[in-house]
Amino acid sequence: MKKHLFYILFFLLSSIASKGYSQGLQFYGNERRISERSSFQVFTKKNIPAPTGKFSISFECALYNIESPGYIFYLKNADGEGAFNLTYVYEGSKGSFMFAQDGKQIYYKTEYDSSKLHRRWMPISLDMDIADNRAEINIGGKKATLKNIGLKGKDFTPQPFFGMCNHILETASFSIRNLTIDNGKEVWNFPLNESQGEEVHDSKGEVVGQITNPVWLINHSYYWKLLSQYYSLTPSGFAFTPKRQNFYIYNHDSIISYGLYKQTLEQHPYNPENNKFPIRLGMNFIDESQGIIYAYEMNWKETFIAKINPETTGWEIINKDSISLQLHHHCGLHIPQKHQFLFFGGYGNRRYYNDFITYDIAQNHWDTLHFSGDSISPRFFAATVMTPDNKYAYIYGGKGNETGDQNVGIQYYYDCYQLDLENKRIKKLWEHEAPKIKRIPTRDMILSKDGKYLYLLAYPEYKPQTLLQLYRFSIADGSYETLGNSIPMTSEEIATNANLYFNPELDEFYCVTQEFEKYGQSTTRIYSLSNPPVSLEKVKYYEQNDTPQKTSSQVYAIIAILLIIVSGSAYIIKRKKQLSPKSISPHTSNIVEKPDGTALESTTPQEEKFLPDTTAISRKNSLSLFGTFTAIDKNGRDITYMFSPKIRNIFLYILIHSIVKEGVLSSDMNSLFWPDKPDDKIKNLKNVTMNHLRKTLQELEGIELTHQKGYFKLTLTDECNCDYQRFFSLTNRMKCSPQSESETTELHNILAKGKLLSTIEDNLFDYSKQQVESFTISLLSEQIHTFYKNGRDSITIHICNILFAIDPLSDIAMTYAICTYRRQNRSDKAIQLYSTFTKEYRKVMNEDYPIVFDKISIDNIRL
Repeated sequence: MKKHLFYILFFLLSSIASKGYSQGLQFYGNERRISERSSFQVFTKKNIPAPTGKFSISFECALYNIESPGYIFYLKNADGEGAFNLTYVYEGSKGSFMFAQDGKQIYYKTEYDSSKLHRRWMPISLDMDIADNRAEINIGGKKATLKNIGLKGKDFTPQPFFGMCNHILETASFSIRNLTIDNGKEVWNFPLNESQGEEVHDSKGEVVGQITNPVWLINHSYYWKLLSQYYSLTPSGFAFTPKRQNFYIYNHDSIISYGLYKQTLEQHPYNPENNKFPIRLGMNFIDESQGIIYAYEMNWKETFIAKINPETTGWEIINKDSISLQLHHHCGLHIPQKHQFLFFGGYGNRRYYNDFITYDIAQNHWDTLHFSGDSISPRFFAATVMTPDNKYAYIYGGKGNETGDQNVGIQYYYDCYQLDLENKRIKKLWEHEAPKIKRIPTRDMILSKDGKYLYLLAYPEYKPQTLLQLYRFSIADGSYETLGNSIPMTSEEIATNANLYFNPELDEFYCVTQEFEKYGQSTTRIYSLSNPPVSLEKVKYYEQNDTPQKTSSQVYAIIAILLIIVSGSAYIIKRKKQLSPKSISPHTSNIVEKPDGTALESTTPQEEKFLPDTTAISRKNSLSLFGTFTAIDKNGRDITYMFSPKIRNIFLYILIHSIVKEGVLSSDMNSLFWPDKPDDKIKNLKNVTMNHLRKTLQELEGIELTHQKGYFKLTLTDECNCDYQRFFSLTNRMKCSPQSESETTELHNILAKGKLLSTIEDNLFDYSKQQVESFTISLLSEQIHTFYKNGRDSITIHICNILFAIDPLSDIAMTYAICTYRRQNRSDKAIQLYSTFTKEYRKVMNEDYPIVFDKISIDNIRL
């Protein structure tokens, strides 16, 4: 009991100490359907501040689609007519912000080169003196004083909106953060750090605003996003240049660029063609000033350094046969002012190394550097980063041993060293305790802007199906924090690379993984994460703190009361254990977990076979479309990450139409997936996409992509388990219910996973979702009545839960569940369910549920 009490108090104190974390909101513009755009009412009607004659608003704004014009901000009069707006307009290569009295007059306009606007945060503020009929505006540092703004002699109660507002549907594509509002008497700060829901809190934790269709930016700081992937028949290397906002992939015969603004891959053969680059492991440095990639290999006699020019696609070897080394998974630094590469550590010929080796580009010369101070044990898989002034560097972690002899054994290191590059001296900073699961860092670290933290990716390299995780370490003491979700990767030790990069221009982290196959083939994947990265605790902040923060005295009073309750509860529980027989009530509930993590309740152990078979989700060689889309390969490995958003949508569209119809007409795909591309480019894009898709599908058995008579079709055999195909089969193409009880149970197991493609919002699938949902609601409604009538309580409750997941306001599910609980003499569960249902009903319908609890009866239901 003491242990439980400690956890309760710890949670309470953690919640009290926790503070909001500023992130932001994204608003889709005219490139999206109206139903997908957002409307942010900063103050709901009951929270609108009283008019004081003063009003100030400030926020940061970033444009996502610079060619999408429309409203950003709308300031209406809550007590009458009149409004002001801030809009964005795109003209040629220029982007303009305009502040106007809505429908009457433009008061201020400022123009920017559109290339300087894309996803760059810009401060915007508006200070209004309503009584004096004037305002001051500041957009990106450009300020203006506006007189006679149309308010002379008028009352104006400011009610601010972002995005859509009533009849205003045309919105720009933008994000906001750091929102502050001041009316001269009170200041409201909005952290905008929610991760879900439509309620908007101020910095005090109070719900004061409302938003429809929110896109909370904090999720972009926790969930890594797959930007692109590229498959090569030969080994490949990778480089990133923030200056040009480009990623480069180079392989045996070509160089491929991925531009962050266009977000497209472009492949160009080397110049001259057939000039094969002798790549093996793809190590490199990039000289940002020249845009030159220095690619190298360290493999005995094959050791060389070459220059690759991405602009001309030409390459040349600049050093070969000067040195013979084999240093797998070393780490290194480019020292631009000295025109040097510095290499540290590595593995080769059953030895670990701790030498510092340099290559001087200008002198075309190799050398060894010697440092005084603390020594670093021989190791490979270490990580390094250099300070912006190029005077210091940090080295962290890795694995090896003190002797350097692999035969002695292996030791994992969790230590950090500072290198003084000017005085050639090493200082050990700290060593933290070994984690429960051994891990090694990736090659590159990122130093925080303030120089206080190291960001690095680490993973257990000895696990074939491993996970990369981002950490932030304090340089001062080695304490660290886990940030972001994990990234799946196949680890083959030497034949696996993963790098961490940071882009200051777009304020993003990037993770690049490279997996090499047996015969040299390689797959490169690029992921992004918005800065600052956050922990799961930050993402779940309002779920853990769903009430406004209290004052200190209130908090301590609550803790005191809880102490009394907990202590009293402990005594009562102890007395009950002493007095009650060791028998189980016939209504003891059995809780099992659904795929989405929520609980389903069974009341009769004999009917547990009707509970969802969650193991079916992870069976080998399977495709799951209900709930979260998941693909499991023939070896039981989750390969969902191999489907980029574009390829995933194309795959699912073809798959659904192959099951329902005869596939997808090739010409129809052109307008659906490449509507703005000319015909000659579509053909190439389609061929590349289909080749990538076929490559991904090689990981599965029993599925084949064919193209016949102008149709793309996916053919599935019994070897490939697809829940959508099975759903269609069990219901005879959505015409009737399953024919046997075992098939009924199988169908329930599929539906218990969630709605069809519940996490995919593309309107491509709206019709399919609607068809499945309508049929499922009708079928389950009939089944609930049948099972209830036959006295089968467990499966009745189970089906009600499935129906609630599809339709939270289902009268049928609510009524039969309550009547079932009553029949079991479980009035507490019935009242709890009714309370939850009516709260949701009130929230959605804006009115009270018309039937009181005592009148709930199956007699009210008409099937």
